[in-house]
Amino acid sequence: MPSNEISRDAIAEKGGIHYHEGSSTVSPKPEEHTVGAEAAMTWKTWLVIFKYRHIGITISDGFVFLIVIIGPIVGRYAIDVGNGWRFIFYGGFIAQIISLICLALLYHPPKHPRGVPWHEAIRGLDYVGTVLVIPGVCLVLVGIISTTYMKSTSVGVLAPMCAGFGLLVLFGLWETFSKVKYPLCPPRIFRSHYGREFTVPFIIALIVTMFYYGINIIYPTMVNVFYITAESSRSDELLLTLPGNLGLVFGAMLLICFGNIFGHWKWTLVISWAMMTLFGGLMAMVTPFNKGTMIAFTFLEQTFFGWAQYESIAFTQLGVHQHDLGMSGGLAGVARYAGGSLAQAIYVSILTNSQASRAAVSVPAAVMSAGGSMELGESILKAFPGGATALAKVPGATAEILGAAGLAFQWSYAYALKITALSSLAFGGFGLILCLLTENIDAKMNDQTNVFLENDVNADKNEYH
Repeated sequence: MPSNEISRDAIAEKGGIHYHEGSSTVSPKPEEHTVGAEAAMTWKTWLVIFKYRHIGITISDGFVFLIVIIGPIVGRYAIDVGNGWRFIFYGGFIAQIISLICLALLYHPPKHPRGVPWHEAIRGLDYVGTVLVIPGVCLVLVGIISTTYMKSTSVGVLAPMCAGFGLLVLFGLWETFSKVKYPLCPPRIFRSHYGREFTVPFIIALIVTMFYYGINIIYPTMVNVFYITAESSRSDELLLTLPGNLGLVFGAMLLICFGNIFGHWKWTLVISWAMMTLFGGLMAMVTPFNKGTMIAFTFLEQTFFGWAQYESIAFTQLGVHQHDLGMSGGLAGVARYAGGSLAQAIYVSILTNSQASRAAVSVPAAVMSAGGSMELGESILKAFPGGATALAKVPGATAEILGAAGLAFQWSYAYALKITALSSLAFGGFGLILCLLTENIDAKMNDQTNVFLENDVNADKNEYH
């Protein structure tokens, strides 16, 4: 673990330094769709007519809305009760079993939605592509995630990334030049309309997830370093978990209520993306003392993210023929999962490295300004990971010196959070260009539905059964 990832478990009451016990500088990995979850979203939403597809996509995430709001609250209580946290996982397992039973009883899609017999489909599957892409993606993600706790030049990072990208290059060549009957990633869907129909929305789906990860690293770090102190009540702690998640749900509800009223789907995506990028960048205004402003910006950033995220999924789903929805859903899931992992690696690396380099200069300087020496400043900086006990044992550390060091330490985090927020503008700007390039879907938002359940009154309208 790099030395710059300093624990905030300490509450250094001496000198007025407050770091809430049990908190983490970086939020736990936020709720995100895996490929399976993306596929589940796809399976449910192809039943909805095209002009309400965005509503079906959003409603399919209904339980996610509940989880992101109550999850942090339940989690903070669960860790207070021994092994009580285990019951959170038990609850999820039970919910999955109920979902499986309901699917088995009620969900009867066409057995051959593309008109391909089972035995022919088995023979024509892209087995070589599967063998190439699965380890390729896994190795790349391992390398990316490893950068959060290893140097980017270490063998543990370079080896899996090089091997993974090598396999993905082979996968791309195989998909392009092989004669396999049913490829995993048919080049035709990426080439359609010069890439504007599916490829551009596919990349947008990758980038939009990065904003969710970014705010879920930046805002919890602010909460733990600046806002929660030894005197903070449990209710204050719980309230501080809400702004971002409520913003996400609010934005999604706005899309449901006003998406069809506004229409002009491409331009609503452009506007929501631009505002998401703007408020994500405005998080760079953070100081240890502007709590209200940061809470407002967090809520607004997540509001526009909530709209942009679900609208961008609609673009990916309508970017292919509806017989290829499984393909587009799987690919969109890969994009969002990869985008999340990439964002986590980039933002955590920027945050920790910027904070460490800043603190190495500012903390000793603050100690010297308060009457201490450079050696004392370095000793205090090294003692921070040990918390109040370690700081109390530093020879010559008075309350005034520790107070100055603590304030400088907080400002080092403000600087690191500023750099992290500003880095999101690069991704946001690139994504905005892609939003402008994507193909409009206004003409596709009609009353059409291509596929029906076999236990539906419209089952006879299915092209294949």
